[in-house]
Amino acid sequence: MTITKIAIYIVIFFCYSCHSKQKSPSVFIWPEPSCLEKILEKGTLDISTFYNTTDYYVYQGITRGFHYDLAQDFANYLGVKLQIIEVNNNIDSAIQKLQNNRYDLLAVSLTQTPERKEYLHFSQPFFQTGEVLIQNRSNSLIKNMAELDGKEIFISKSANSYKQVLQQIQDSLNIRIYITETEQYSNEDLMHLVETGKINYTIIDENIVQASRFSLKNIDYSFKLQDSISVSWATSPNARLLTHEINDWLTQIRKNGKLNYLYKRYFNNHRSVPLHTSKYALLKKGKISPFDHLLQQQSKRLGWDWRLLAALVFAESQFVPEAKSSVGAYGLMQVIPETAEHFKVYDYFQPDSNVYAGVSYLKYLDKYFTSYIPDSTERIKFILASYNAGPGHVLDAIRLAGKYGKNPQIWNNNVDYYLLHKNKPEYYQDPLAKNGYCNGPQTYHYVERVLETYNNYKNIKTPHKN
Repeated sequence: MTITKIAIYIVIFFCYSCHSKQKSPSVFIWPEPSCLEKILEKGTLDISTFYNTTDYYVYQGITRGFHYDLAQDFANYLGVKLQIIEVNNNIDSAIQKLQNNRYDLLAVSLTQTPERKEYLHFSQPFFQTGEVLIQNRSNSLIKNMAELDGKEIFISKSANSYKQVLQQIQDSLNIRIYITETEQYSNEDLMHLVETGKINYTIIDENIVQASRFSLKNIDYSFKLQDSISVSWATSPNARLLTHEINDWLTQIRKNGKLNYLYKRYFNNHRSVPLHTSKYALLKKGKISPFDHLLQQQSKRLGWDWRLLAALVFAESQFVPEAKSSVGAYGLMQVIPETAEHFKVYDYFQPDSNVYAGVSYLKYLDKYFTSYIPDSTERIKFILASYNAGPGHVLDAIRLAGKYGKNPQIWNNNVDYYLLHKNKPEYYQDPLAKNGYCNGPQTYHYVERVLETYNNYKNIKTPHKN
């Protein structure tokens, strides 16, 4: 549907160009591809988002978030892959990079303001929100604007809309509000500082505090400073076709109920986290799984980023130590008995022993492929594929890549193609395919899934050191 629309736009352009009263022939200059055309050509929707309890986060190893889920759905609508280029919690920096075409889309809860409309293109609103004053219930609560006189209110340095509304209140009532801007803390951090009594006041969007209200028992957010603010995605000013597609897709998910479902899931669901534990507290620990310490230790044996090992473990067992496959693989890393015994591990059903055996096998694969793939970063993809399908099938794909003129030392768009198609007779019956048939699509997508999960895990925030 999108490609058809683009074709129509191009035809209209040609018709308009040809309708000229000039008799002399003119040179036709092919127009620069639009942002939408570039997305379709490269096959990815590149976004920036924020890491917090509503937009985008990793919880119990799973990537979630209101805007992450929406962006994933929009990418599917376009027929491309979602790619998170950057997780940037500084709105000014994120807007600047969007204007410089660092990414296609800013997928966050961005409020529409007259100032922002001058240099950004906004989609239709996802919802309306308000800006509320966060107060600690144990204090005397502010109930009208005049009572803000002489109060110190903390806001994030990038929260320009909050600063503007406070300045407008000051000017209209001729009062003094002490605005303290901080770079160290996000808006959610400041809300939790009010909860613990470390500061008295901050401002936050109403929908965000509503998402946290079940775990924040000491705050009051009844006093609204501003209401009916549109929350949208933003694109650069020249990305009008992309914004048009966002609006068409948004109309569709409003009608089918998906937008409403996701809003309720992230902003009105008090069962989204364990009892007595706020999602914010869990995310601030920077944890991926209950086995982070074990994975951090064992990854040193490989020389891997421990979050890459965690991504592999999630793909294998979703961090369930009792996991068992139909082919007799066990535990966190789905180790088979023969592999465990080869590395002299006999209690491989225990998490520490299971991970030890799995990492030992990964080390073996790394050594096995060193002569074939000298680059250690590139070799990781071959190791992941081998962990899933076995090194023999990967070696077959390397030989096939060389035969057909591809680079046998590069995975993407080279060796991966021949492993992907190793379930087809013309490839698995080739004399160079010594290991025969392989469920290539499964392994191909396994590598993609692990690397995508790893990319998400790299965005996990580490706790503040106070």
